[in-house]
Amino acid sequence: MTVAAGVAAGCASPSSWTPGQDAVVDAETVLDPWFEAVRTADEAAATIVVMGDSVSEGAGLDTPRKRWVDRLQRGLRSRAGTPGCEAGPAGYHGTTSLVPTFYQTETLPDPAVEGRAERALEVGPGGRSMRLAPGGSVAWPVQATGVDVGYRTQSGGGRVVFEVDGERRGSRTTAVEGEGGRAVWSSPELGPGRHVVTARNVSDEPAPVTVTDLIPYRGDRDRCVHVLDASRSGVRLATIVRTPGYLADTLSLQPDLLMVPLGFNDIIARTSPEEFGRDLGRLVRESRSFGYEGPVLLVGWFTPDLYPWHPAWRDYLDQMQGATRIEGVSFVNLAPVLPPVREAPDGIYVDRLHPSAKGQPLISRALLPALAPRAE
Repeated sequence: MTVAAGVAAGCASPSSWTPGQDAVVDAETVLDPWFEAVRTADEAAATIVVMGDSVSEGAGLDTPRKRWVDRLQRGLRSRAGTPGCEAGPAGYHGTTSLVPTFYQTETLPDPAVEGRAERALEVGPGGRSMRLAPGGSVAWPVQATGVDVGYRTQSGGGRVVFEVDGERRGSRTTAVEGEGGRAVWSSPELGPGRHVVTARNVSDEPAPVTVTDLIPYRGDRDRCVHVLDASRSGVRLATIVRTPGYLADTLSLQPDLLMVPLGFNDIIARTSPEEFGRDLGRLVRESRSFGYEGPVLLVGWFTPDLYPWHPAWRDYLDQMQGATRIEGVSFVNLAPVLPPVREAPDGIYVDRLHPSAKGQPLISRALLPALAPRAE
């Protein structure tokens, strides 16, 4: 999202916000597979993948652990009661969610990139990958006992080496025939404490290596609840449905629930509500074509404060609610639950679109009752 704090006050959509309301989920039975996954999280990981924008990526925050994404994971782990699932901060700058090769928002700390490299916005979860030339590398300092590092296979790809604390621990060739896709290198047990994990292009010839992400673990690689960040600041739904690699790589995270909190950038770009609704249908169809059969949860954000000539936010919320006619789609409207920007107490938002470190917990608290495991 690119609307800054200096935007002139506009006409916000009408809101019925009253403190203390609970979020209502439309087509709630669609989420039953998610609740079953949480119930068995001691045996297999229960994973939410969040395909959002800057509100979810964490624009305006100085560390990713302050985001609602991380707070929701901690809350769900607490409510699930699965033993041995760490909830405190660790991983990369306090987050154990997915860490890209760079954050699109400028306020979060990026991994260290050396050598010749360029950003690849069309692939990877959240479209935040790094294309490395021979000799190029990307490194994450993590507090974890194991990691998964994502990379892309591609025609003409090079060879990537994975190092932990300067020691070579694995390698892969990324060259394949055809289109390729996201693949994963899983580290061996690393032991407790801080480690530096590096992916390096060691090709002798000018063959690129595309690195997509890292996920840190603390004995929970194949169990516990995980809420993974596949968001990117500024992204529109219209862009995602027209970028197959972005969506395919996001779904390669094998979600039990795909959460889609989008719409702000589409309204800024003046995508009509009707076109936004058509793109919602296209997103579901494309997700199914990539093999994802699980529930899709559309999330309607708080009411922003934009220019008077922007369409009304309520019209986009109506399109999300209408999309629940599609099989496997549910919708949770947070606009009545979260304070509208123009009516919010001081300090809840950093500008006319983005929650602050005080506002992010309001989101996770609003979502937790809707996604926490149900009593038997």
